[in-house]
Amino acid sequence: MSDVPGPTREAHPAESLADAPAQRDGATPEAASDAGRGRRFRDKEDAARRLKAQLLCVLTMVTGIGYLAWIFFAMNPAHPLLGIGFLMAEAACLTLFACASSTMWHLRFKPQESPKPDRDYAVDVFVPCCGEPIEVIAKTLHACKAIDWSGPLAVYVLDDGGSEELRGLTESLGFTYRSRKLEGVERRDAKAGNLNFGLGCCSGELLLVLDADQVPHANILRALAGYMRFPRVAFVQSRQSYLVPEGDPFFNEDRVFYGAVQLAMDSHDTVIACGSAVLYRREALDDIGGFAIWNLVEDLTTSYHLHARGWKSFYYPYPLSDGLAPDDIWGVMKQRGQWALDTMRLFFWDNPLVKKGLPARKRLNYFLIGFTYLTCGFFIPFLFLIPPWVYVTGSSVIVRPEIEFALVRAFYFLAMIGAMRYLACGESSARQFQMLVGLFPVYALNTLRALRYRRGKPQYHVNNKKGAKKKRSWPAAVAVLPQLVVVALNLYLPFYAIAMHTAPARVIAANALVSILAIWTLWNAIEAALGRHNWAAERHPMQFYGLPEPG
Repeated sequence: MSDVPGPTREAHPAESLADAPAQRDGATPEAASDAGRGRRFRDKEDAARRLKAQLLCVLTMVTGIGYLAWIFFAMNPAHPLLGIGFLMAEAACLTLFACASSTMWHLRFKPQESPKPDRDYAVDVFVPCCGEPIEVIAKTLHACKAIDWSGPLAVYVLDDGGSEELRGLTESLGFTYRSRKLEGVERRDAKAGNLNFGLGCCSGELLLVLDADQVPHANILRALAGYMRFPRVAFVQSRQSYLVPEGDPFFNEDRVFYGAVQLAMDSHDTVIACGSAVLYRREALDDIGGFAIWNLVEDLTTSYHLHARGWKSFYYPYPLSDGLAPDDIWGVMKQRGQWALDTMRLFFWDNPLVKKGLPARKRLNYFLIGFTYLTCGFFIPFLFLIPPWVYVTGSSVIVRPEIEFALVRAFYFLAMIGAMRYLACGESSARQFQMLVGLFPVYALNTLRALRYRRGKPQYHVNNKKGAKKKRSWPAAVAVLPQLVVVALNLYLPFYAIAMHTAPARVIAANALVSILAIWTLWNAIEAALGRHNWAAERHPMQFYGLPEPG
C-alpha cells in the first residue's frame, strides 16, 4: 500500500511540503497552519464533500449488490444466456464503480504556489516532433525561450521528420537540433524511441517533456521543480489544457480525469504521466532503462514501470501549458483508440493485478483504467441492445413484474448518480460517462486488437500532423454509424412493438426507460461528430498559432 498516510495521521514529510509548503516559501498562513497540524491542504474544506461521497458510495454498493441478487432470482429461465449476459454486464458496472469509488474517496489538493526548488537543477527540455506544421512548433519553441529558470537550461528539438526548415528555426533560437532521420539512426519505437535518442544526447538532472503543439507557460519549471526535493519522486505531471471549441464537444479537457481522478491518484502517489508538460527525474528514467518502448505511447507504460520500481509521482493540478486537441471525430477516434490499445495491451499482457513490485493500491488504480475501457466498450453497450431484442421478440430477460424492476433499478441508479457527483467534485461526470460510452466502438475494436499484439505493435500515428485532415475523406456520419444504429433501434422499435403488438404495454414501457438512457448516453458523441463547432476568437487554434482560419 502507499506509504502516504491519511488526513488523521501525522503528515508524510513529502506531503507537508508538497501539499502545504512552509510559510517561509510563500504559502498562505492557512496552508502552513494545516501542515503544522498534520493536515493536508484543503482537507478540512473538502470534508463535507468527502463524507457525502463516502456515504453515497456505501449506499450505492448496498443497493447495487441487492439489485444483482434481485436479477439473479428474477432471470427468465427461457433465455439463460441472455440473462447471464445481463447479470454480468450489471456486475461489471458495479465493479467499475466500486474500483473508482475506492480510489477517489480521498483527493490530494495542492496550493497554486509551489514549494521553492531546493537548488538550481540542470534541466533539459525535450520537444519531440514528427511532421507537425512549422508554425505550430515555432509557437512552442518561442515559448520555451521564455521559460523562467535560474539554473542550467538546454532545449533539444528531436525531429523525426528531418526538416531543414525546423533545423534552421531551432538553431536561430540557440537550441540544439537532433534528428534520427538526418543522422542515420533507425527510427523505431516512435515517440518513445525519439525521447530515448534524446536521453543519449544530454545529461541534465531533470527532464521536461513538451509535445510539439504544447506551449509552455513561463513559470512551468518554477511550479514543478520544487517537488523534486523529495528523492523518490520520479515525475511531476501538470494539468493539461487544450484549445477546444465552445462547450468542449469531445470532452478533450477531460475535466473528470484532471479535476478528480489525478487528484485521487496523487493521494496514492500513483499519478499517471500524460506525455507532455511533465517533469521527469533523469535518475528514475535511467532506473527503468529510459522511456518504455513496448507500447505505442510512452507515458502510461513509463509511469507503470516507474511505480513498479517503487518510484512516486506528484500532480500539480493547474495548467502550465496550452495545447492542441483533435477537433473532429476522426482525430478523436485515432487518439482515444491509441490510448485504449495501449491500456488494454497492458491489461491483457502485463496485468497490474499480477505486476511484480506494485503495491496493492497501485494495482487497483491501474486495473481501473483498463477495466473502464472493457466496461464502456462491451458491457454497457450490451445493456443498450437488450430493449430492441425485447421489442422484436416480445420476450423478457426477467420474470418479475416490470414495476418492481423499475423501482429497484431506479433506487440503485439514483444513488450512483449522487455518489459520482461528489466523487468527481462536480466535474461533469455525466458528460464523462457520455463520451466514454459514446465512443464504445473505438474501445471495443482496440480491446480486440490488443489481443493480437502481445509482442509486436501496430504503427503509431502522430496527432495534428501536417496534412492529416486532408486525407480523411469519409463523412463524419460513418465514424458514428454504430452509435446511430443503436440509437435508431431504441428510438424506432418501441413504436414498432406498439403497432405490431409484439410485447405487452408494461414490458414496452419498462424497456423504454432503458432506451431513453441509451439515446441520451450516445447522443452526445453523435452530436459532437456531426455538429458545427464554434470557437471563441481568442481560443481559436488557427489564430493562436499564426495560421489563417479555415474557410
